[in-house]
Amino acid sequence: MPLYEFYCAPCHRIFTFRSARVDTSTVPLCPKCGYRLKREVSAFAHIVRGASKAAESDGNPEAEEPMAGRMEQAAARLGERLQALEDDNADPRDAVRVMRELADAGGLRFNTEVREAMARIEAGEDPERIDEQFSEVFDTDNPFEAGDAQDGRTSARNWLRRLRGPTRDPQWHDLTHSVD
Repeated sequence: MPLYEFYCAPCHRIFTFRSARVDTSTVPLCPKCGYRLKREVSAFAHIVRGASKAAESDGNPEAEEPMAGRMEQAAARLGERLQALEDDNADPRDAVRVMRELADAGGLRFNTEVREAMARIEAGEDPERIDEQFSEVFDTDNPFEAGDAQDGRTSARNWLRRLRGPTRDPQWHDLTHSVD
């Protein structure tokens, strides 16, 4: 029974679908949000990430930027710590420390408001309260100081999420019941 993996950008999650037959054309909708999924190469089919130039860039402009490479290397070094942040009981102070290390690795400096919010989280203040107070700042296009390598494509709220990589849905879904 073939297995296929699909990525949902809004959910930032990989879903596994099984099929009774080989099916390279069906593209299902996300079981959570209904978004049209993107077919991925299954994790068990990966041998080495970035084994070829084509695999590295894959048409993704971020992969061709030197900053993206440095950030990816930093994320790989911090892999276990990034995975630990997926836990619902993760310490928000750990998230702040990892974000600082990733920014430092990329030669980036957070803007004043983001640094203040991070310092308050590290001091033990309630992250939910800080999120409410700084929601406008966290939703801005650029969490970094002017002139840093980011060009404003990613909000502060999504920055760490993007570097962590997608989560995996543990459930297998039936491809034959999916919408073409």
